Amino acid sequence: MNKTTEFPSVEWFELLARQMDDKCEAYRVLGACDCCMVVKVALADEVRLIEVKFNGYAAESVRELDKIEDAQPEHFVVEATLDAWREMIENIRSRGEPDLEHTLNYLTFPDDPMLVDGPDQLMIDAFYRYNQSLQLFFNGAAAFATDYRG
Repeated sequence: MNKTTEFPSVEWFELLARQMDDKCEAYRVLGACDCCMVVKVALADEVRLIEVKFNGYAAESVRELDKIEDAQPEHFVVEATLDAWREMIENIRSRGEPDLEHTLNYLTFPDDPMLVDGPDQLMIDAFYRYNQSLQLFFNGAAAFATDYRG
């Protein structure tokens, strides 16, 4: 892909969703992913919320939220500054996948620089249950250039 896509945006996550469709077999190896993730990006002057609903081996829907209360009732939130997201995405782009210090698991484990939150512990646990599928989803960012707003 030669196109540059803005992060965070619905379009950026839809590109990842299309790549997920193209790599269905890789997701099947990991098992079905049934969860709803809200990506929260703190920009200099605002917060952007992008919801991605996974069903089976596909991203069923992607939408931008005005506020967290608009999210599906059962969801978790992965929150970080634009700089933290940029560092992870660019590490993935440079290698095709993240090094060990730029995986979702590593970046969220100490709640810094990324934080996983949700309406209850069961929803937060979904992030860890589907972590490998979520990482594979974000690894799709290696296939296209990203422009970072903010």
